[in-house]
Amino acid sequence: MSILEEAVSKFRNIVEKHGLIDSSINVKMRPLKPEEAIGKPLRDDYPILKGKEVLIEADFMGDKGQAFTDEPSDFEGTIKDVINLPFNTNRNRAVVVATVNAVLRHLNIAAGTIHCKNKEPEECAEEMAYRLLNRWGKNLTVGLIGLQPAIASCLIKTFSKNNVKIADLDEDNIGKNFDGVTILDGRLYAKKLVEENFLALVTGSTVVNGTIDEILETSREGNKNRIVIFFGTTIAGIDVLMNLRRLCFKSH
Repeated sequence: MSILEEAVSKFRNIVEKHGLIDSSINVKMRPLKPEEAIGKPLRDDYPILKGKEVLIEADFMGDKGQAFTDEPSDFEGTIKDVINLPFNTNRNRAVVVATVNAVLRHLNIAAGTIHCKNKEPEECAEEMAYRLLNRWGKNLTVGLIGLQPAIASCLIKTFSKNNVKIADLDEDNIGKNFDGVTILDGRLYAKKLVEENFLALVTGSTVVNGTIDEILETSREGNKNRIVIFFGTTIAGIDVLMNLRRLCFKSH
């Protein structure tokens, strides 16, 4: 059973317990425009500003939950309709994940389901690097899976270009030099980054693009204590359901 399947099984039990699964309440999905999603950040190289990803938003009884995806779609239906979707496309997984975030936010089970805006992405990145430095020291080796430019920049500045490796799925990023670090192909190197670094810092979007299972399985292989920490709002609800580690300091 995949991480998402296991999480949704737990989610089903929660909504059944609260009498919500067969209710007539609809979950409405819509893709957010870049400025709605992230405001006007200090950097202009975030994937959402380049049109590579879209943030979709579920609204459940006035409570919002979001998810990043490269296959945005509108959706309207009951919670039961959502969790019965096949998890075989990025589009369906995004609808499910955003819904989980919105409903768990409504039930006060999950927090930080809304993306930060304006200066906050950079502030979050600085806080993240500061916390990691205080916890593990200057010699920490980090594999960043999913290029978040502000986080990447702060990691390299804090731990040096020799201690940071980056992998991404965007073909426009692969092979490029980012502050002295060559961006690797996530399809080929994500597993290696988990294996070879003390810490893997992983975008929560992996739960939508279907790569999260390999990352977590790799972290558990052998006797090594590989640490995986996710970042971002997308994985807020799944994080709570599956007891994962997440850093997301400026989400709402």
